[in-house]
Amino acid sequence: MKPALRLTMAVISGLAGLYAILLVLQPAIVGSPQAWLLGSISLLIATNLVATVTDAVVQHQASLAGAGPPPATSADREVHGEVAKIVGLLQKQVDANATFSVALSKAKEQLPDALKPDQVRLVVSYLMIENENMRSRTAELQGNLEKSQRQIERLKSNLAAAEAQGLSDPLTGLKNRRSFDITLAAEIAAARTSSKPMCLIMADIDHFKSINDRYGHPAGDDVLRWFSKILQNNMKGRDTVARYGGEEFAIILPQTALEHAVILAGQIRQQLEAQFWKKPGAPNTMLRVTASFGVAQLIDGEGTSGIIQRTDAKLYESKSGGRNRVAA
Repeated sequence: MKPALRLTMAVISGLAGLYAILLVLQPAIVGSPQAWLLGSISLLIATNLVATVTDAVVQHQASLAGAGPPPATSADREVHGEVAKIVGLLQKQVDANATFSVALSKAKEQLPDALKPDQVRLVVSYLMIENENMRSRTAELQGNLEKSQRQIERLKSNLAAAEAQGLSDPLTGLKNRRSFDITLAAEIAAARTSSKPMCLIMADIDHFKSINDRYGHPAGDDVLRWFSKILQNNMKGRDTVARYGGEEFAIILPQTALEHAVILAGQIRQQLEAQFWKKPGAPNTMLRVTASFGVAQLIDGEGTSGIIQRTDAKLYESKSGGRNRVAA
């Protein structure tokens, strides 16, 4: 509930309660104290009922909205368990509201016109006790809902981290093959919808096996990370770079024509050729690393497998033509 509305409800509830107590202590201030007393008590109870139901519904909606569509994992059952717990808490509150309504009906029956002051005090005391019980149950409900909401937020965070980890290559930090497949399919669909060009670049580090054989696999891993950083530094906007497999990498270029994709591949090739990889722990051990590139632009009616095959064919053409070059 919004703070302003909560404050308004509290003020109305407080005034109604004070007026009810005043009528019990000084019934002569109005012509028909029983009617006024019943009206004040009814207003007090109605205010609390509205506040209770509103808070419960708002908390429930917030928790359900935060949970989102859970994936089919063990955490999925945890999220559903939390949602079921929230529904159970709301059902308890509904039952409590029903009990409160029964108490109100009983109080109304016990307030005839000729009710004595002592009897009025007894009825008011009874209603005040029920009102306090309702407040206690509402506070407990709110606490439980907040606890469940925090648990759902924690589960969401864990799921997001697991999802990100499942779509990333642990060595380079780039998108992995699975993430590449998902992104490529989405960008092809977007290109068809917008009627704008899209290109794919495939890159392969030249003679990578000899690097592993000469310097060891840890050094080979460092070369892969080093090359990944060079690729990332050339990305912009929605461009996506991924580790396709082994020493092969892929770059998805939305809204990019073939000529611009070829220019980008050439820039990366030149940057790589102009630098030296330095072996970690042995700065005097330097190696010039090169790479071969294949480039293709999406054509009408083509899917993921089609553009991958054409780009890979261009990569093979680059490698068979002497390596350290771009073919499109």
